[in-house]
Amino acid sequence: MRLLHGKALAEKLHERSRERSAALRARGVAPRLAAVSVGIDPAANTYLQRLAARGKKLEVAVDEVDLPGDASEQQLVATLERLGADVRIHGILLLTPLPGALDEGHIVDHIVPAKDVEGMNPFNVGLLADGRPRFVPSTAEAVVELLKFHGVTLRGARAAVLGRSTTVGRPAAYLLLKEDATVTIAHSRTPDIGAITTEASIVVAAVGRPGFVKGDMLKPGATVIDAGINVMPHGIVGDVDIESVTSVAAAVSPVPGGLGAVTTELLLRNVLTAAERQQHD
Repeated sequence: MRLLHGKALAEKLHERSRERSAALRARGVAPRLAAVSVGIDPAANTYLQRLAARGKKLEVAVDEVDLPGDASEQQLVATLERLGADVRIHGILLLTPLPGALDEGHIVDHIVPAKDVEGMNPFNVGLLADGRPRFVPSTAEAVVELLKFHGVTLRGARAAVLGRSTTVGRPAAYLLLKEDATVTIAHSRTPDIGAITTEASIVVAAVGRPGFVKGDMLKPGATVIDAGINVMPHGIVGDVDIESVTSVAAAVSPVPGGLGAVTTELLLRNVLTAAERQQHD
C-alpha cells in the first residue's frame, strides 16, 4: 500500500507562493491574514500555529484575533465587519467549529466575499456549486490537489465522500464533480455506508470519527483520502483505521502527514490571490 504524503506537494505550492509574495511586496503590498477564533479549540489551534509559522516563511502576516468563548453573535459579527473594512487585511479566516449558541450559517454572511479565503460566505459557496470556484475551503481543495499530485485518475472514477460538512464534505464533492468523477455523498443518516464505499475507487473520509473507515468497507485497490482530524490523548488521528485498510487499499493519505501541510499552503495561497485581486479592484 502506498502512502500519499503531502509534504512534496506542500513544498511545491510554497515555492510558487514565495514568488507571488515577493512580487506583491515589490509593489508595496504586505499580504495579511486575520484569523478569528472564538474560545480555544485544540484542532483549530494546531492549525493556527502552523499557519503562522508557514505564513512567516512567505512573509504573509497572520494576525490572531481571539474572542472569548462566551462572545456574543453581535461581537463576532462586528469583528468580521471591522476586518472586512480594514484595507490592510487581505484575507479573513473564521476558525470553526464555533462554541455554544453561535449560528455559523448566519455569521459567515458577514465575511466579505473578496476576503473570504476559506470560501465560507454563501456567495463563494454558490460559485463553487455552479462549477466556477473562486475561494474554496482549503481542506476540500487539498483533497483534490493531493489526488492529482499523486496521479490518481479522477475523470470517470466513482468517488464516495463521507461527511457533508460545509468545510470539507460538500466542497470536496463539488470539486471532484468538476474533475468529472461520479460522486456520492454519504453521511450520518445514510443507512448502509459500506454499500456505497465498496463501489468506489476513491473514498474521502471527513466524518470526524476516529478509525471510522475500516478495511471491510473498501473495494480492493481503492484510494483513500483521510480528511479527519481527531485530537486524542495520544495525539492526532484520522477517520481511517489504518491497520485494517492496509491490506485492502492501494493508497491512503496518512494523518498526520497527508492533507495538513497542503491545506495550510492552499489557505496562504488564497490570501495572496485575494491580495492580488484587491490591487486591481
